[in-house]
Amino acid sequence: MSAAPVSAPSSLPGVNVLLIGPSGTGKTTAIKTLIDCGITPFCVFTEPGFEVLGDIPPDKLHWHYVAPATTGWASMIGMAEKVNMLSLKSLSDMVDSDKSKYNQFVSFLKVFNNYTCQREGKTYGDVCSWGTDRALVVDTLTGINTMAMGAVVGGKPVRNQSDWGIAQNLVEAWFQKLCSDTRCHFIVMAHAEREVDMVSGQTKVMASTLGKALAPKLPRLFSDVVLAVKDADKFSWSTAATGVDLKARNLEIKDNLPPDFGPIIASWKKRGGTIEAAKP
Repeated sequence: MSAAPVSAPSSLPGVNVLLIGPSGTGKTTAIKTLIDCGITPFCVFTEPGFEVLGDIPPDKLHWHYVAPATTGWASMIGMAEKVNMLSLKSLSDMVDSDKSKYNQFVSFLKVFNNYTCQREGKTYGDVCSWGTDRALVVDTLTGINTMAMGAVVGGKPVRNQSDWGIAQNLVEAWFQKLCSDTRCHFIVMAHAEREVDMVSGQTKVMASTLGKALAPKLPRLFSDVVLAVKDADKFSWSTAATGVDLKARNLEIKDNLPPDFGPIIASWKKRGGTIEAAKP
């Protein structure tokens, strides 16, 4: 009887990191530190403000920007008139006739199916086919929230419970896909928001996302959940801040950590991770 074929050894997939913090805490700037680790960042921006990375050569850092939806003055005036005239129930039940214009979430998903760098005009295929020599960086979750809700309701001014649930499911499915199916490093930047943990009943600072049920689910998908902090002119990271939903597998549980992905990648390497391109 012949022996069963031995499968080829598989190195560790890349790290999944959720970096949360208020605006201005250096989250976007920290992307530069991946380059020093021998990893090329492929960024997807959902909000303006990434000009801080413009001095990095295009072959060292790639980006794709999905602009948020904007509403014309005529549509804004028409919606304001409806708000002024209709009841809350009527506003909740209405369907935005311009809903098809709020298709940014569809465009956002297409970026991951076949990533195009807007700096070079080159395409790099499905992000799930990438190796650990690349990092997929999404900045920020707030923009994703807005796009997902727009896909559900358009510009409707009142969102009912089912609208929130549908939009939340869209975002959760996106997280599940990328945290489970990518081998490259996956990093998400998120603003911070205080929410009630539905399990413990305690109020905690978590990633700002849609509804109250999704934010507590996110840490289990990530190897590290880190808080970005600014104290005067000093920037740092924390995995030990009180009242914040954090997680540390590749970092020490500590305040005043350097705002640098280097220690996370170094720890990942010690566990057996290797930087390698995807096999053809």
